[in-house]
Amino acid sequence: MDSFDGGTVDTSSQTEQLTVSDGADAPSSLGLGSGDRYVEIDTDDLSSGDYFLRGAGDLPNSPEQEDTFEVTTQSLSAEFDDDSVTDEGSNAETDLDISSDRGTYSINVTADGLENEELFNVLTGDGVNYADDATTELTEAQIDSTSSLTAGTDYIENGGFNVGLYQPDDEDSEQKVVLIGISDSDETVDFSGIDTDDYTFEFNVTDTEASDASSISVGELDREASFDESVYTQTAGDVVEMTVELEDTDNTWVQFGSEDSGFVDILYLEDDDDDGEVTFQVNTRTVGTNVDKSVVYNTEDDIVNSEMYDGLSSDQEPRYEDEDENEIEASDVTGADNDFEAYLDSIGQINAESGPSDQQFGQLTRPLQPTTYEVAANGNNVFIVNEDDNSELDDEIGLTTLDLTEPGVENVQTWTAPSNPADETSNTSEILNEVTQSSDVALDDQLVISAEASGIYGHMVALDSDDFDALDDGFSASTLDTLANDAAYDGEGVNFEVEADDATGNQDPTSLDLTASEDVVSIYVDQESSQMFIVVDTSEDDSAFSQSVEDGTDFTAELEYEADEDNQFNFENSRDDSGPGEAALGGANGQTDTAAFPYFAAGEDNTQSASADFSLDDRGATFDNVNDDDQVEITNSEEAMVSGTTNVAPGTEVSVRVQSTSGVSPSFVETSDDFEVNEDGTFEAELDLSAASLEDTATVAFRVAGSSIADSDAVIAEETQEPASFEVSDLSPQEATATAGDSVDVSATIENTGSEEGTQTVALTLDGDELDTTEVTLESGATQTVEFTADTTGLDAGDYEHGVATDDDEATGTLTIEGDSSGDDSSGDDSSGDDSSGDDSSGDDSSGDDSSGDDSSGDDSSGDSTDDGTPGFGALVALVALIAAALLATRRND
Repeated sequence: MDSFDGGTVDTSSQTEQLTVSDGADAPSSLGLGSGDRYVEIDTDDLSSGDYFLRGAGDLPNSPEQEDTFEVTTQSLSAEFDDDSVTDEGSNAETDLDISSDRGTYSINVTADGLENEELFNVLTGDGVNYADDATTELTEAQIDSTSSLTAGTDYIENGGFNVGLYQPDDEDSEQKVVLIGISDSDETVDFSGIDTDDYTFEFNVTDTEASDASSISVGELDREASFDESVYTQTAGDVVEMTVELEDTDNTWVQFGSEDSGFVDILYLEDDDDDGEVTFQVNTRTVGTNVDKSVVYNTEDDIVNSEMYDGLSSDQEPRYEDEDENEIEASDVTGADNDFEAYLDSIGQINAESGPSDQQFGQLTRPLQPTTYEVAANGNNVFIVNEDDNSELDDEIGLTTLDLTEPGVENVQTWTAPSNPADETSNTSEILNEVTQSSDVALDDQLVISAEASGIYGHMVALDSDDFDALDDGFSASTLDTLANDAAYDGEGVNFEVEADDATGNQDPTSLDLTASEDVVSIYVDQESSQMFIVVDTSEDDSAFSQSVEDGTDFTAELEYEADEDNQFNFENSRDDSGPGEAALGGANGQTDTAAFPYFAAGEDNTQSASADFSLDDRGATFDNVNDDDQVEITNSEEAMVSGTTNVAPGTEVSVRVQSTSGVSPSFVETSDDFEVNEDGTFEAELDLSAASLEDTATVAFRVAGSSIADSDAVIAEETQEPASFEVSDLSPQEATATAGDSVDVSATIENTGSEEGTQTVALTLDGDELDTTEVTLESGATQTVEFTADTTGLDAGDYEHGVATDDDEATGTLTIEGDSSGDDSSGDDSSGDDSSGDDSSGDDSSGDDSSGDDSSGDDSSGDSTDDGTPGFGALVALVALIAAALLATRRND
């Protein structure tokens, strides 16, 4: 067709004569039958342009434009998303975008320097390789579409790419692969394992001249790894968490330990959540023992596998070499069950020939002990035994140290908290926000026993059903019960007991029941601060304790780590044949029934323990403002206050109710809003009792959760003013230094914070003893500055506590006295005469009667004042010394 005129073919010329065929012979995909007609057009020799069909019945010679068709030259675009990739790791992947103006088509793909095997690995993407997944080799006649082919057998699907291989007799079959019957696609390709170089990929459509090319550079992966701490410090027996940050890779191999520390494991780490790092935990109590991996290594979001516990294989498998790059394999070492054991034997960690099976678990005699352990990240999977039979990493890219310190028990304390189920708390921070330290705990409140302890949390993780999660969510109390009280664990040397000091009748003393349900007794730990909290809901005392607790019962809580007198802890002798859960056990000299804490040397003096005494009492409260008739006096005001003290846990919501007694008219009942008990156990409620009359009698009740736990008779009285109260502030000086003999000026501000005028004596004190006084009268709210001047003559060098005190308050500071150096003149007669004696033998004016007669021993230097009338610190010291001497003489006479 040459041109159109008004939407109709105007001029044209014949291009080709076609054969009309019966529909019965048409491909089934056309859906034609006998009597239908069709023609097949080969466009290979046609030029780009518009064409139409004529003849064959009533087809017009000049059809409408809409009845024509266009033949175009196929376009093709193929482009990699990245200009460069690495030869391994996540950066080895990029996207390949192929598009065309044709529906479906097949493409031959070639690249100088790459053979069909490598092209196959690249285009099939991650996880597929030629060695394992090569497909049936195809002829040219088979590559037009996938309709007669089978995925996985004849080609590999990588999203929209259908990757196939040619038969060997096809031209250049070893340098190309084919993408069969594809349409526009954007898929991920993987250059892992491809040699570093620059490559240009050629893309040629198999049945047209359409083609394109795209270049990409493959570089060597420059892995980097860094631990978030240069030194991790943790107590032996607990769990340590480590984070390794990865750059230009999503995986690494790590050697944990070395032959110097007596333990080695090889770990494979992989960043599985794509955050650029791997965070994992190591249980230092169980690592190296033949237990289940789930209680040894843990990660929430990544992959951590171990040679000891997983037997690394496939793409995670390490390679062990000697200094000459010869591979070290199990077949090279007699008795080695695997390559890892051959490696351990080569660096002297085990003797594979003489030991039993699973010698990799025979590296340790006891759990990892307090010392330092290297943790090194490798840039590849090769670990080397050098000529000195020491281990090396082929490409060390990160290093840290694990410093395990000695565990112990230091302190046990008791606390109280508002009533709640024991498992209501989610972490130790919440506990610390709620508790108040106390040795007197009210029944129905929470009892919290804290222990500064370490070295047992790893074993508790291994015993608890929640394993590592228990570190955050809390342990079942039965976990500690198993460790401390189960006979199978006697060798661990851990003892914990909460028991009443006295027994009732012939019964055993009441004790805390660690087998109670988690809402009754739960345990929370904070490894960072080496704290363990045993939380007890005492409202369930029948469940929490072995028997009901009576009011005023005294208890002792004790945690002990026991050392054996003669032997240190060893794993039990049969550990190599033990099953999971038992292989970590031991005791003194390997005897599981003889206590020896795993981290203590032999000797009873090495046993550590701590205890705390406390009592459980019924809830109660007392009221303030009680008159001589044992009635609580309450004012008839809109803001009447009722205060007192309670043993109910601080922070508990309580209320106060005041109700008129029978016969009072008009009657009244007022209940305060809920409020919390103060930190010191006091409470203060505000009620509107303005409707009550003077002398009305009532009952006042202290209420918890709507129930009264304490009540008292009450009477409505006139509002009284608060008495005068003198508070001391602005002490000056707070800290001062003076030379013995100097005068010291001391001042302070006195304020009357009460509602009435008052008069009090204000005193200057030294180490709690009065030196001088003055009387002060102040109206309510008034202030006055008091001043004292004192002489320091006679005070020895040292620190003294000086202060200003009233009947209600005191402010103190520190006064430092330095020795008097004025008499240490070594250059004249002044320092060598008889000035200090009673005789004048020097003839100098400075040694006459002024210093030798009565003037130095008479009234001027004795009594309570110096010559200028100021109070003397020295006189007080002398008086105290005389009293002390008299008391000593009395004791000796006695």
